[in-house]
Amino acid sequence: MYNFDLKKVHDLISFKDICTTDSEYLKEASHLPHIELETDALYVLASKMSVLFTGKLRYYRYVIESEINRHINAATKLLESDCSEELTKFILKKTRESVLTLANEANRQLDFLDNSGLAWKNITSGSPVVSDFSKSAIELVVYMHYIIAELARCWLELQDRYAYVIGTAGCYDVSLFYTANFNKFPDKEFDIKRSEKYNEESRNFKKCRTDCSFLYDNEEYFAIAIQEFTNKLKQHKLINDTVDIKTMESLFRGRSCRTTIQWLGDNPVLTWIIKGLCSDTDPTITTWPEGTSKWDVVSNRFLDKNGKPMPNIRTEKERKTKTSIVNEVVKALVDYK
Repeated sequence: MYNFDLKKVHDLISFKDICTTDSEYLKEASHLPHIELETDALYVLASKMSVLFTGKLRYYRYVIESEINRHINAATKLLESDCSEELTKFILKKTRESVLTLANEANRQLDFLDNSGLAWKNITSGSPVVSDFSKSAIELVVYMHYIIAELARCWLELQDRYAYVIGTAGCYDVSLFYTANFNKFPDKEFDIKRSEKYNEESRNFKKCRTDCSFLYDNEEYFAIAIQEFTNKLKQHKLINDTVDIKTMESLFRGRSCRTTIQWLGDNPVLTWIIKGLCSDTDPTITTWPEGTSKWDVVSNRFLDKNGKPMPNIRTEKERKTKTSIVNEVVKALVDYK
């Protein structure tokens, strides 16, 4: 079974000599079994080929690209067959740790080999100078830059594909991956961009965490406010009298939550209660994880009258006859903030 630790990439960082001439490397590269992504890519890495100025670099480019694709393929295949959040979290955690460990190792080598950045500036300039003496050192510098770019592609591909697990607010974009981890900006010579099919492909896997919840951030009056809120819902026959306060509290703690509550009222009433509590401008409650849609929380935490997950009720029109009930329920939490 694939271990998801990118061990092969770790082994390849050493950049060992396996041939003696550029022509031999190119011949070996032509026989490599190149591994393509089995899904439409979210990110593509466009390399400036003139920077990969030796046959050895061209050979290792194919090898590293294939290993990154192998990792992405293995992860997506496994997670499509078993989409449990626990497994998704495990694969993402292991990938992120491996990516950052290897990228930091490559970056440490760059600090040692090219602390001033002059070698990289030379080879990426319009008129680079490469002598027999400097060739191997510059070659290794280029390779480390390339490895970091491929590792960034690996993480971004899986991060965006399964962002519902970590929340979109906790995701890197290309620039932040570099600046947050290495205090440098991405290399334009190894340009990582969203693919043309990014938006189309992302619609196929857009999900939310099924353990999402609301956060009522009011430590001092939390228990009192939630009790009054629960009482109001019961008073107007919107939830079962059997729903206890601890169950309702778990829904508003801003933590992983598996609680579901059956909604007995009309759907528009719940819609406008949520709109009143979780407005875009001055919310009394927010969603957890940050960035989760409030309607995804509703769908995961509330059941309809038939005991099925609540559908997306975002567009339900306000019922004027129910406005006083909505305001009364909303007020139960708002007044304690």
